[in-house]
Amino acid sequence: MRNLWLVAKHEYRKTVVRRGFLIMIIAIPVGMAALIALAILVESMGADSRPVGYVDHSRTLDPGLLASLPEDSTVIRSFDDEELGRASLEAEEIQALFVLPAEYPQTLSSDLYYLEEPPDGDAWRDFDDFVRVNLLSSMPEEMQELLLEGPEITVYDLASNREFSEASIVNVILPFVATFFFVFATMSGAGYMLGVVAGEKENRTIEVMVTSVTPGQLIGGKAVGLLAASLTQLAIYVVAAVIGVIVAAQYVPEFQQLEVPWLYLGIMILFFLPTYALISAMMIAVGAAVTDLQQGQQLAGLLNLVFMLPLFLLVAIFQDPGGPLAVFLTIFPTSSFMTISLRWGLGTVPLWQVGVAWVLLVAATIFMIWAAARVFRAGMLRYGQPLNFKSAVAAIRGSG
Repeated sequence: MRNLWLVAKHEYRKTVVRRGFLIMIIAIPVGMAALIALAILVESMGADSRPVGYVDHSRTLDPGLLASLPEDSTVIRSFDDEELGRASLEAEEIQALFVLPAEYPQTLSSDLYYLEEPPDGDAWRDFDDFVRVNLLSSMPEEMQELLLEGPEITVYDLASNREFSEASIVNVILPFVATFFFVFATMSGAGYMLGVVAGEKENRTIEVMVTSVTPGQLIGGKAVGLLAASLTQLAIYVVAAVIGVIVAAQYVPEFQQLEVPWLYLGIMILFFLPTYALISAMMIAVGAAVTDLQQGQQLAGLLNLVFMLPLFLLVAIFQDPGGPLAVFLTIFPTSSFMTISLRWGLGTVPLWQVGVAWVLLVAATIFMIWAAARVFRAGMLRYGQPLNFKSAVAAIRGSG
């Protein structure tokens, strides 16, 4: 066990100081920060700070109720007639002019005047709030607040006891973020693992290493070291994302009510760890079986497709999240992580499927690590000689 941790420690240090690793750690958070800053800048530059005006022929709106609107609301000006309002609009003193007919609110039609661009969303919303405040002025204050805030709909899934609401919109977005991270982490980690094993076999470094550690310790140590590096990367991304959400919440009110889906995050961690170990073991077996890195990369590309299968079948999964295809991909070890992640944002993933999928995944991972150790042992001394499929099967069975 001590040798395993020594290999893991060495692999971790070697990974985290690589230029490519450091660039990705810095580039993605900086890139996301730049995008958020750009979006905020564009939003602030595109916002029109000029007031909006209105002419109320119905005498429904009370200017005194403007004080009930939030302090950061768009300034709303009242005009006695349309001529004065249009003159102010043509002088570009206001961004738009609303005209309510004498029949309002018996008729809900009204006129809107603007020069080139219609009023921005904030102006629309603020004037709409002002109109609603006036229409509800005869009701109790508590009822006014409820009607102004609008309905808050929560959907309850009786099969899984899950709740879906505006505050849990992160449940829909997060699966795609997790899928992106899975693709990035596993593909980069697996590619590096393949390169290390194939390179060490090609330059015969492995022959020296196995004099001090067993193949199982070497494989396990490398997998643990790379997994720790990926988790370090994930931790940095999570911290950057949290900071980004805190900053964005100052400009996007919806972010202030986000609810963290702890159950989803816990399940994804439970699936990510064995999935990462599974693909690492596969890449080690491939690296030990081939004679050069280029040949290994071709085989690795085919293996990657097995893990990426849910992405190719994304439309079918979305159309029927509980169908036979989605259930099969959920419990199949190589596709379980990504399928459960994608299905989680759509609705129910029965707990029995999650349990069966995790047991099968762990069993497949344990078997693959054991098999990779045997393939590794059989192929490490075959310098310049590939280990074909028949020989690999024989090595796993212990007959070669």
